[in-house]
Amino acid sequence: MRRLLFAISAAALWVASAGAAEIELLDVPGLAVKMVSFKGEIVEGDAKKFRDVVDSLDRVSVFLESPGGLVKQALEIGAEIRIRNFATVVSPDQECFSACGLIWVSGARRYMSPSSKIGFHAAFREENGEYKESGVANAEIGSFLTHLGLRIEAIRFFTVAGPNEFLLLTPESARVLGIEVYEQAGDEFTTPNQAPTADMFADRFMSYGIMRSRCQELFQLDKSIIDNGARTSAEEGTRLVGAEKWVELWMSYLEQAKSQVRDKGSLLVCLETEARLRENGLPTGIDGPSFACSKASTATEKALCSDQNLWVRDRAMSAIFFYIRGIDNATMRKTMLADQRVWLKKRNACGDDTNCLDIVYGDRLRTFRDIDVSQPVNQ
Repeated sequence: MRRLLFAISAAALWVASAGAAEIELLDVPGLAVKMVSFKGEIVEGDAKKFRDVVDSLDRVSVFLESPGGLVKQALEIGAEIRIRNFATVVSPDQECFSACGLIWVSGARRYMSPSSKIGFHAAFREENGEYKESGVANAEIGSFLTHLGLRIEAIRFFTVAGPNEFLLLTPESARVLGIEVYEQAGDEFTTPNQAPTADMFADRFMSYGIMRSRCQELFQLDKSIIDNGARTSAEEGTRLVGAEKWVELWMSYLEQAKSQVRDKGSLLVCLETEARLRENGLPTGIDGPSFACSKASTATEKALCSDQNLWVRDRAMSAIFFYIRGIDNATMRKTMLADQRVWLKKRNACGDDTNCLDIVYGDRLRTFRDIDVSQPVNQ
């Protein structure tokens, strides 16, 4: 992306410019991502022109420079961008106003800088020389932004200013509103994971809450790491949106978490939550499998020690094994332990094949999805 931002001077391969907007496919040799430049007022027919230019392309970054224009055309272009997972870019010192901003926010990855001028106001129509807000167009904008996953505060920001003024979006205000952005400063980039939105902090806070309340017995977590993760997320989220809004925000994630536990069970939710935190580079309080890797002797044990994805699965399986041993019904306990010994032979047959181990553990854990080791044994 860094090369993309500094290669706008490349020659155009295809220019679709009937009307005010110029839509260009730019030739930048050696880049896997194609560059499309969109400049000028958004007018009737631009959505079709845009589709014609990008029709055969897979990976695209759309560079925007426009004063705005027709909302319907912008929403069609934005829908095309989101469906095809294109990135959108407003380069440093460039302007993208009104309907152009709707195209920019549609990007699967949105790039901007502190000097990018991205401005929004309510949709309007002209009647007898006067500008009046268009309720229909603003309703369409609200519906579109909702489908993008934006919350009501962002939708209000996009539609609250009058037709003769703009609200300018900054990287910081985007994070407050829950809009993930990749921020360019010189030749450096800050990713959403490095500068999270308030919503991302709320998700992290709830994820750590799930780990603490549902997964402690399952994974034998380092509680200090979990507590520190939750505390840091709450502090940063509160800083961004204030205490009252922060509570409202993370409570919405609490309802989602309750629904997931009901639908999937604690075991699968714990596995997914730990994986999501780890994939985002966040600590999860897990530093190895259920046994000491210094004592690993078999090929399977060494493979388990080498793969972080397997650590959490092995810990979960160990907890379930001890849970089964606690069942008072002797016949049930004996049957389940015998079944577990058969599974262990299958696991050990994987040797050092981590892919095989991943499949074997995954299949076994799915059969135990209804077990919650944090609850008393079900007789």
